[in-house]
Formats: sequence, structure tokens, C-alpha cells
Amino acid sequence: MKINGWLFVDKPEGISSRKVVDLISNSLSIKKVGHAGTLDPMASGLLPIAIGEATKTIGVIQQLKKCYKFVIKWGEKTSTDDKIGTTISSTNVRPSFEDIEKNLKQFVGKIEQIPPKFSAIKVNGKRAYRLARKKTNFSLNSRTVFIETLKIKKQIDNDHCSFECICSKGTYIRALARDLAAKLGTCGHISSLRRLKVGSFSENDAISLDYLETLAHSPANFNKLLPVEVALDGIPAMPLSGDQADRMRNGQSVPLEKEADWCCSLTLEEGGIIYTMSSGLPVAIARLQQGFICPIRVLNF
Repeated sequence: MKINGWLFVDKPEGISSRKVVDLISNSLSIKKVGHAGTLDPMASGLLPIAIGEATKTIGVIQQLKKCYKFVIKWGEKTSTDDKIGTTISSTNVRPSFEDIEKNLKQFVGKIEQIPPKFSAIKVNGKRAYRLARKKTNFSLNSRTVFIETLKIKKQIDNDHCSFECICSKGTYIRALARDLAAKLGTCGHISSLRRLKVGSFSENDAISLDYLETLAHSPANFNKLLPVEVALDGIPAMPLSGDQADRMRNGQSVPLEKEADWCCSLTLEEGGIIYTMSSGLPVAIARLQQGFICPIRVLNF
């Protein structure tokens, strides 16, 4: 059975995002499977899984904002900035609820963030977490990320506080917790982390790993498989004639018809991304260049 589309999995703690991909790939005997946005093994929550031609739209899903809830444990800094790591320093200083609220605004908007050393970022061709495990001396450059909202939800006890955050691609919640703790004159690490949303997709769209095990045996269970084009909902769509669609499937560009009804209702910019459709199916993700629609990724249905 040929399968193309998106599954949103509720990843439990204790399993890597890569392992979820492998479970789906093996159970369905499909090679083209990938995920959009890594969740650490200690984290749980919404993990978008692309199957078949949907893998060509992973980059679109990765750009969507993400919402997390997390708990910081104050007073202990760990090697990984989460509960999995070993404690490398500690303090008796505990921030008050008022101090936390007062300092949160400094972490909203565009901020500079240095990723944790235990991360998948490459350093001279090698993954940072591999170097960190070997205790290799290295440093990571800061990067600009965007925090849309950061709210304190509950002061659980003197050592723990829960938060909710909406942020951009590339944001490390572990680094956010580390830096917030330092700003408050203490140290801290993530003791719990869950992804609640990716763009407009939420926990309500998610399926469990137990559900995944039934997919290979019962095709009827694929009612949770979402079409490839759900990843393209925020992108302008351009309808193509049959001849235009054939040209684009062969990697050829087609001219932009500025007088077309669909075009007149949109504001299109040079270099802008759109997707093309024919007979109700997506044909390609494309870019507007000098009056032509140029395919970037052709979708084969």
C-alpha cells in the first residue's frame, strides 16, 4: 500500500525521535519516513511524522511555532541542562514568584541563545553531544531565536516551577531554563518538558505508540493519517492546467499569470514560496522568480 501523509505522534518520555521514525518505517515497511522537529528522549508530546511524499514538506512544518510546557528545578545545574544529566553545581538560592515574573520579559522577543553542549549541532562535522560525552573542550556560537510568549504557570514548591512558552524553530527550552535560572541568581535544569502544539496542530491530533502498532495490520486505522497538503495550509496555492502540471512535474518552470483570478486576490513577492495544484492534488512547492513559478520540490502522486 502506497502511503503519503502526516502522522502526529504523542511521543512518550524515554524514547528518541529517531526511534519513533524507525518504528513507523519498520512496521509499515516504508523507507521514506522522517520527523519535523526533534524532541529529546526525556521530553514528551507532539512529534510530526512525515511519510512518503510528505517528507518533501518537512521544511515547511519545521518553520512553524511550537508551544511547550515545562518545569524547572531550581538549585541544580546538570551536564545536559535536564534531569538526565549529572549534577555539576548546586546552590541553596531559590527565586521568589515575584522575581521570576519580573525577569520573564527579558526572555520574550528576539533573544540570543547559546545551545546546550548536549545537542545535535555540528562542530567541525561532529555532533556536539558526541564531543560533550567525550568531555572534549569546545564552544558553541549563540543564535537568534524568537520567544513569542513565556508565562509562569505555577510555583509547584520551593524547588520547582512550571512554565508555558511559544517559540520559534531552533529554540532550546533547556537553554532557556538555564539562562533564566542564571538571571535569577541561581542555577536550574529542566525536570519535565512536553510539546503541546506545532503550528495549529495540537495534542488532539496526536496518536499513541500503541496505536501505531495497529497500522500495519489494519488499513482502516489510517483515518488518522493527514494529507500531505496540511503542511502547506499557510502557503498560497496556484492552480495549474494539465499541461502546466506536466511541465512542473518534469522540473520546468511555468509563467505566472498575473491576471488570473487566484493571483489577483494575493500579494505575491519576488522569491515568495507557493505551492501548485492540479486536479485537487499538490504538484510542487515552488518559488516566484522573475515572472515564473519555479519548482523547488516536486511531489509525485
